[in-house]
Amino acid sequence: MNTMEASEKQVYLYSIGNIANTAIFAFVGTYIMFYYTNILGISATVAGTIFMVARIVDAFTDPIMGMIIDRTNTKKFGKYRPFIMFGSPLLGIIFVVMFMAPDLSMGGKIVYAYTSYILYSLAWTCVQIPQLALPIILSNNTTRRTKIQAIFQAVGNIGNIAVTSLAIHMLSWFGGDGSKEAWFTVAVIFAIFSTIMFIGSAMSVRKLDVFNPSQASRVASGEKISLKDRIKVITSNTALLMVLISFGTDSLAIQIGNGLNMYFFKYNMGEKQHLMGALGWSTTIFSFILIALVGWYVGKLGKKNGIIVAELLAIVAAVGLLFTPSHNTFLVMVFLIGSLLIGAITNMLSRSAVLDSANYAEWKTGINGSALVSSTFTFVNKLSQAFGAFIMGYVLDFVGYAPNLAQQSLATLKAILYMKTLIPIFAFICSVIAMKFYPIDKKTESEMEAFINDKREKEIESYRLSQEAN
Repeated sequence: MNTMEASEKQVYLYSIGNIANTAIFAFVGTYIMFYYTNILGISATVAGTIFMVARIVDAFTDPIMGMIIDRTNTKKFGKYRPFIMFGSPLLGIIFVVMFMAPDLSMGGKIVYAYTSYILYSLAWTCVQIPQLALPIILSNNTTRRTKIQAIFQAVGNIGNIAVTSLAIHMLSWFGGDGSKEAWFTVAVIFAIFSTIMFIGSAMSVRKLDVFNPSQASRVASGEKISLKDRIKVITSNTALLMVLISFGTDSLAIQIGNGLNMYFFKYNMGEKQHLMGALGWSTTIFSFILIALVGWYVGKLGKKNGIIVAELLAIVAAVGLLFTPSHNTFLVMVFLIGSLLIGAITNMLSRSAVLDSANYAEWKTGINGSALVSSTFTFVNKLSQAFGAFIMGYVLDFVGYAPNLAQQSLATLKAILYMKTLIPIFAFICSVIAMKFYPIDKKTESEMEAFINDKREKEIESYRLSQEAN
């Protein structure tokens, strides 16, 4: 079984997979609502309903996938890698299918959108849950794991650049954002490169994600963990529940903001979609800076207080955007970029806190359920995307958004602005309240780390003695 600490090189190579992960998720989150309304001609409310139905399916499939991964222990591919390596090509194919825009009746298009989006969601579950859970084996040290998460996020943000900057230009090259052929071509390009990066990422940790003989011997001896006990990894995990509330409300704000960017830059700011690229570049540059600063920041405040401080700053940025005239491009961009930079901090710390909560559950219950814990993270992430899309769709239809109009009504422009500001303000307040009850502090981190290291060493020793006896 693996007891190695990942090298810096392995961490960076593995993080390449997060470029693909972020690109696929951000592409769907940023453009799918616009694509459904402006290309397929589906109403915004129907589009939002599609996302909500998919999340109902995820409510059952995500935890099941997490438990399947936790029980997996292959001799050739380890625990996590088989799902990434064999699932990513399927995800790429379904991603392309979503943007094929078939020539069907409106009813046919709606059925097609439902089917393709649900299949995409299932394929993404198969790939992302192991992708996010795997970093827990890269280090048992919670402090180093925070830096690993910072690297993982920084490298992954290159995918955001591809979505917010490159994709816009690619659409223009192939016919513009009103051309269904352009959307299909860009989707094919993103799918191919994402699949290659997913597989390369999994291959980079083949010496770390390996067969676990201790797990195999426990299975062979008839040891079983009941479904009830596995579920306790989630239900009795106060740390996980609090960070999921905090991350979920943040994610809702981010998804609404991302989903409205095409509308906001096109209509509120007057055909300035080209400025969207600045959002991706600024976030990515700052994320790499965070790699050097995260140790100092967490050392000063801790993860809990670090998230709370960032949430309060995010509220200030949202208020600033609310009261800035949309024609003041400079100030609008300052507040938009500021919100994204602050979001990079909370996102990175929240993802690290989720991994810590997996150790917290093992410390409390003795059950290693890292993939199951990660499945709750992916579910909340997708649920936030769905709720965000549903809210956007319902509100846009309610205020009379019309895709065929070059300029929208004043009510529509106000609705876009209010959704980008008032909803995030409420979400960030909820995040602050949730983190007040997050139970893991620096002392708890040290106790958990000592417990996990001792448990791993005992497992290795037990296996060594059993091998000698044979």
